[in-house]
Amino acid sequence: PLGVWAVRGNHDSPRPGRPDHAGQIYQAAGIPLLEDRWVSPAPGLVLAGTRDLTRARRHSADPRSHLEQALSGRPQASVTLLLSHTPDLVETAAHLGVDLMLCGHTHGGQIWPFGHLVSLRYPHLEGLHPIGAMSLLISRGAGTWGPRMRLWGRGRIPLITLARTRPGTPPPLSP
Repeated sequence: PLGVWAVRGNHDSPRPGRPDHAGQIYQAAGIPLLEDRWVSPAPGLVLAGTRDLTRARRHSADPRSHLEQALSGRPQASVTLLLSHTPDLVETAAHLGVDLMLCGHTHGGQIWPFGHLVSLRYPHLEGLHPIGAMSLLISRGAGTWGPRMRLWGRGRIPLITLARTRPGTPPPLSP
């Protein structure tokens, strides 16, 4: 009832000289993309999103600018949820006052022992992790990257229920 929003992943970001098929699909479905911006679907709630930080790191001098732009000007008294395909700059997001950061990208390692290599770049592959006062939730997702298979790491899409709590009471979180 509050709406549907999305962020792009590294494989559906537009590329120069190519049609933006993913963008056309989102637009046709009426799903706004949160690309370095935020919305407030309800009083006291901010939903922010970044462009894919993996691509930004490859093509931008400082991917932090995407994160800062996504969070700029939001009401400080609000709960902030950040959608970021890539679990990157998590400490920066926590420092900027994000309460919950939702990510994917790692596929939970997807194929054992490949997760060990992925964890060299992304220390958190999947699940719920406290980062200061922020909670980081990384989904394995339902899809795959590269080989169309998973080995000892089934796909998973988390279901998140947001509930109001009394001021000063941390929300109950479980993976």
